[in-house]
Amino acid sequence: MTWRVTVLPALSVLALTFAAILPWGLPSDYRFVLPLLPVVAIYYWTRDDAAWLPEWVLFLCGLLLDVLTQGPLGSWALVYLVAYIAAVYASRSAIESPRGKVALFTTAIITVTFFAWLAASAYFLELLDWKPYARGAFFALILAALVQLALVIAKPSKSATSLHLTRGD
Repeated sequence: MTWRVTVLPALSVLALTFAAILPWGLPSDYRFVLPLLPVVAIYYWTRDDAAWLPEWVLFLCGLLLDVLTQGPLGSWALVYLVAYIAAVYASRSAIESPRGKVALFTTAIITVTFFAWLAASAYFLELLDWKPYARGAFFALILAALVQLALVIAKPSKSATSLHLTRGD
């Protein structure tokens, strides 16, 4: 197994968790975008059959986010596990078309965001404003589309042939 399969998934989720923890100076209505960044990585790596992303890494990243942002303990850990479950169910679907995959990802982000809103509302014992959560989901979808576009552009085409130099007899 290579480092791309074993180390990169956990490191990318951890790096995005640290990015979500940092004070970026965003207005309070836009702060929900950052904790959804690891959700995008969780979805991507869970859908990749070759990648190894254990559930305990997700739980610890969510717990780290809760502790360092002084949020309700276990809230984001639970949200990240729900994101993992959504990605597992999406990976088991038979949808292979690009539009279908986008629809699955959009459904997963909306499901995870709705769950995060419900969990936060239950914690505070009142229905919270849904607009910051919806805004966060929208920006997470846009950022994920940009990353996917960059990956498609950076990937070499299948029609390109490699040059093999051999020494003659």
